[in-house]
Amino acid sequence: MLIDNGLPVVGYRFVVVIFTAGVPNPVDIQFKEVSGLKISRNISHHAGMTTLDSQLPRQTLTLKRGVFTSVSPLIIANTVESLFWGTRLLRKDIIVSVLDEDDTPVNAWTITNAYLESWEWDGLNAGSNDILIESMSFKYTDVKYIPLKFVKTGR
Repeated sequence: MLIDNGLPVVGYRFVVVIFTAGVPNPVDIQFKEVSGLKISRNISHHAGMTTLDSQLPRQTLTLKRGVFTSVSPLIIANTVESLFWGTRLLRKDIIVSVLDEDDTPVNAWTITNAYLESWEWDGLNAGSNDILIESMSFKYTDVKYIPLKFVKTGR
């Protein structure tokens, strides 16, 4: 009996949905790069016993994209958050979905209670015509991987 493993998932078709105060942002979904998707835990060894630490390690999720001339909901949220940078953390939930050739999600990661740790821009260079890239790094401890399989029916 053969098992259908399907096709390999490509890493260049994806969308990112960021929820701020429980509200999804359907505008800012396209990014150039996502890095830092990682499930990790701390394991301790004491006197021959192996145990899990009670606290999960903090991970960093980095989102990169080109800077545009228009203002978007994510830029507004980041700007407002930067006004209170030293006193407040605005928690966000983030869903990263990999898409198939029909733009249907096939895999997803949900990151909950993430907060913006840094927001930075590439260096400026008058001798280059590259697009200006902004990077947003979010700290998180909880990520869930969700393999999605939609059965296509047809006759």
